[in-house]
Amino acid sequence: MRSGHGEREVRRKSEELIAMSNKFESIKKPTTPEELLAAHKILRSDPKRYLRIVSKWIEEDPENSDAYFSRHLAWMHLGEPTRALEDLDTAIQLRNEPSALSLFSRGLVHRRMGEYEAALTDFAGGEAIDPERWEKDIVFGLLYQADVHARLGNEQAALSYCARLPEDFWTPGVYGAPRGEKVEIAGELRRIAANARKPI
Repeated sequence: MRSGHGEREVRRKSEELIAMSNKFESIKKPTTPEELLAAHKILRSDPKRYLRIVSKWIEEDPENSDAYFSRHLAWMHLGEPTRALEDLDTAIQLRNEPSALSLFSRGLVHRRMGEYEAALTDFAGGEAIDPERWEKDIVFGLLYQADVHARLGNEQAALSYCARLPEDFWTPGVYGAPRGEKVEIAGELRRIAANARKPI
């Protein structure tokens, strides 16, 4: 491969995604992996724009539960967890029953708001709906369950969820959760739980 060829290819792909994201506001909702990637690029780079886009979807179809779920992501990026929670509640109500992912997401919002018991309730509900997917696909659910138990001072429960993480698990510490490999995460959970048990 000639020097610089790969760099030009990456730049060309990036320019295509930017062009796609610029015209994305007229798309009702992503239908291809490329459109989904463009939507997430907008969410990360311009959450207010993403909010306008998904609010338009809701305006056009107020029964679109996926749009409410998508809009909760914008609210979280904008530091509005209460509004994110309202949208997740609406998304769940419109579907008539929650999914493991919707309860995981709502649990994350409760966690961010410091509503740890509510977070644990949602995480447990998500796990009950699809235990296999919870352990294999939504594996971060276990991490957040461990983290919330630690924040409540329950070291034993925190470490039991940590033990269920895959042996090769590693995380950079997303959304303030412990980071590292399982051993490092367990050490951080012990520290969080000890701090939570200290008298104020």
